Amino acid sequence: MNTEWRYAWSRPTVTGDLKTHVQDFYVEEQLGFEPDGKGEFCFVFIEKQGVNTDFLAKRLAQIVGIAPTKVTYSGVKDRHACTRQWFCLHVLNQEPDLSTIQEAFREPENVRVIAQLRHSKKLRTGAHLANRFVIRLRGIQGDLDELEGRLHLIKQGGVPNYYGPQRFGINGNNLHYGKDFVLKGRQSRRKLSKTESFWLSAIRSWCFNQALSDQVENGMWMRLCDGDIAQFQHKDEQFRVKEVDALMHLSVMRGNISPVLPMISEGWEAGTGAQRERVMKTSLFDSTDLVDALVAFELSRDSRLARLVPMNMAWELLREDKDSQDGAQLIVEFSLPKGCFATSILRELINFTDKSAEKHHENIDRQ
Repeated sequence: MNTEWRYAWSRPTVTGDLKTHVQDFYVEEQLGFEPDGKGEFCFVFIEKQGVNTDFLAKRLAQIVGIAPTKVTYSGVKDRHACTRQWFCLHVLNQEPDLSTIQEAFREPENVRVIAQLRHSKKLRTGAHLANRFVIRLRGIQGDLDELEGRLHLIKQGGVPNYYGPQRFGINGNNLHYGKDFVLKGRQSRRKLSKTESFWLSAIRSWCFNQALSDQVENGMWMRLCDGDIAQFQHKDEQFRVKEVDALMHLSVMRGNISPVLPMISEGWEAGTGAQRERVMKTSLFDSTDLVDALVAFELSRDSRLARLVPMNMAWELLREDKDSQDGAQLIVEFSLPKGCFATSILRELINFTDKSAEKHHENIDRQ
């Protein structure tokens, strides 16, 4: 299955290294609300390195002595990064002591509690507002003036809102297994396992990326058409575009509103205008069997912005010291709405090598 999605601003020629060190990729979850300081739920803000979110949630349950189902979190964060996120522990009449949490892990795993507050409501999946990223790229080689230009271009014009390669698994395994799973159809009415849900999500995301990639080529990804569903960039409010007028064109140019693409589900065609529907059907024509099989899973209606405009984007370009062999460095920071991928920003900015992926394969080779 194709995973080479088209570039909006051409393939970058400048090269560099991502995640040379864990601290080079920092992510902080932004809830969008403050815990109210009371109630039966304990919200814990944790910084972690070298640990995946689900594993940490299970460890928290063990430490506190509660069932794993009583520990929830809003979003999954990268293992190969320095990340801060909220966990929710359902504990009654108890204030968990997490002062020795690091003892439950071993090097290079690193975990520490930043804050611990009470809240009256459970933290549910997707409840957070956004994620703040601070990323350092090292060993940069190439035309730094072009890189500077791309930074300004992305800040103003955004990038295609592709699902990142993380969604498709190592070597695209989620797509391989997901395609077989979807084409076989649902074998029973039982609840899907977590793995099956990952596979289903990967196939649905692939359909979105495939359709968006073609709209990048024809320019529709950042253009409104009559009948489209449009959304404001930094909030969930959507509306149907009856007729595109000059003020709408201006809002699109400023990055304030963008078209959305419907996710594949029964009746997905109603989630866009006639022109975009035709283009999407053309994009997915060679995968009609897969689309039909996906619809049969009775997935809920959903949509996703075609364009991603980073919020509060800033950067510092550290040009190469003539006495150094390490190349230039770039520190870039921005916020993205939940569910959006920093790699979608970075792929339009620089042709990067993910050094954490190299380390992962080295570890596999040693086993």
